[in-house]
Amino acid sequence: MISKDALLDNNIDTEAEQSVKRHFSHILFQNQEVGKMHNPYDQEVREISSIRNGDMKQLEKSLSENFKGHYGVLAKDHLRSVKNICIVVITLASRAAIEGGVSPEIAYSLSDSYIYKIEELSDSQTIQRLCRQAEYEYTRMVHHIKQQRHSNPRKKSNNPRINQCKDYIFKHLHEKISIKNIAQELKTNSNYLAELFSQSEGITIRDFIMQEKVNLAKNLLIYSEYSYSEIATNLGFCSQSHFGQNFKNVTHLTPRQFREVYGVKS
Repeated sequence: MISKDALLDNNIDTEAEQSVKRHFSHILFQNQEVGKMHNPYDQEVREISSIRNGDMKQLEKSLSENFKGHYGVLAKDHLRSVKNICIVVITLASRAAIEGGVSPEIAYSLSDSYIYKIEELSDSQTIQRLCRQAEYEYTRMVHHIKQQRHSNPRKKSNNPRINQCKDYIFKHLHEKISIKNIAQELKTNSNYLAELFSQSEGITIRDFIMQEKVNLAKNLLIYSEYSYSEIATNLGFCSQSHFGQNFKNVTHLTPRQFREVYGVKS
């Protein structure tokens, strides 16, 4: 976080800005002089899209592409530059994973862990391999979430109202969601929306909400060390017992049993 005082210090701001502009002009002129270009943006888009879509094959293909261009130099020291590039890549990967459905808290925490480890390393090749591992891990997480959703017997609706309803639910899984609130957001009648959803999806809105909350809880149980009460609070359940009961109704396992079987060991 940048302090308010730092933002208001015009002298520092002006000096830093002038330095950036001088460096920018120097790099631009130097690169044009020798015909040096940065890595192509479209390749970067394909790489990030692969993570967002949970597409392992496409990620592997994107990473194996040969392209004209070079990654930027982000520090005078080579090792520091490699670390900075990898930090940028992991940050972008974590945001793509969130867009793909991974819990922001899980994505941020995993990003922190990878970057923390990168700071401890002193071999550039090891750092780059760890960076790629991070991209693959985020892609696997998104792929797992999409598999869970596709394995659900409900069909994908072509009704824009139903898709808007689902979008609202996905964005508010950390809160207590009511049909009334969804209907108000979509400017429609709650009874009409509930019936339309059931007819279209073969599942009630309430059951759909619980299913998606449980899917998110599964990821928290697998990848995080949050306590059961913290997960319950995080997902808008009124109590840990209420969370545990609903979780077992869907998975036939208690949260503790699920974590013991599927949780990532330290």
